[in-house]
Amino acid sequence: MSAVIQQAIECVLSLFLIGLVGYVLARRGWFSPETKALLPRLVTMITLPPYLFANILSTFNRDQLVHLIYGSLVPITSVVIVFLLALPLAKLLKIPENRWGAFCVGVPTSNTIFIGLPVNVALFGPDALPYVLLYFFGNTTFFWSVGNYCLSLGGEGGRRPEKILSLATFRRIFSPPLMGFLCGLALVLLSWRPPNFIMTACAYIGGLTTPLAIIFIGIALASVKLKELKPDRDVLALLIGRFTLSPIVIYGLISLFPLPPLMAKVFIIQSSLPMVSSIALLSGYYGTDVRYASVVASLSTLAMLVTVPAYMLILAALPLE
Repeated sequence: MSAVIQQAIECVLSLFLIGLVGYVLARRGWFSPETKALLPRLVTMITLPPYLFANILSTFNRDQLVHLIYGSLVPITSVVIVFLLALPLAKLLKIPENRWGAFCVGVPTSNTIFIGLPVNVALFGPDALPYVLLYFFGNTTFFWSVGNYCLSLGGEGGRRPEKILSLATFRRIFSPPLMGFLCGLALVLLSWRPPNFIMTACAYIGGLTTPLAIIFIGIALASVKLKELKPDRDVLALLIGRFTLSPIVIYGLISLFPLPPLMAKVFIIQSSLPMVSSIALLSGYYGTDVRYASVVASLSTLAMLVTVPAYMLILAALPLE
């Protein structure tokens, strides 16, 4: 048990040290607004797709893809169930209209790429990557369809509510990272491996993904004032829901539909991660309570120091092997 806790704490601390670089540099004024906007785009559009492409080709063969197809149903089912639980919970807690969307979307969805990818790879190694992407697919499909629509409701002077099914939604779901993942899967099914120089280039570019993603989180936290992080009842409700409901539902589904041990562990960790930071961005875009979403996103990210080791300890006690 102690070894598991030590591994989890060291993993989180190493990521926080990288994030501290971004935090300190941001506080010293190294990053202009244009640079802050560039980093997430660089990771999403440039470094992450080849990272996923190369790793899926290096990790799986055709026979192992059956487990991927079978396991892909668990994350999306979990997200939908937790969302359906969040709806009556929001009504019971009398969540204000301008916070309703952030609450109902924040409880079921987690930050599966910028935080989930480096955390799971640090905890379980590169073999965890395909499972990280399966959870990402279910999470992001829900977020940019139902989630985006819910966040667009209740705005004051913001944008008009968006349609759940639209070309914009399709483009957000089939993003460059997902396309890199799907291209890798296609080549695995075709039993064709690109020349070594292509794989090497993908590995070099993809190696930038984790440090850049964590540095960006440090930069984002640097813009949050400590006095703004005082949680009220609605903030605490979202945090408790985020860190408890999704892991419980995921574990229930795993008990009903047994998965490979590593896939199960990755799914549980993915489900217990901080809220999607894009919720704060969309809250500002649609004119809802952006401060509420920003405080929860920041506090849930800081809470990783406790929640990740706690869930690694829980995983060690669960009969997943």
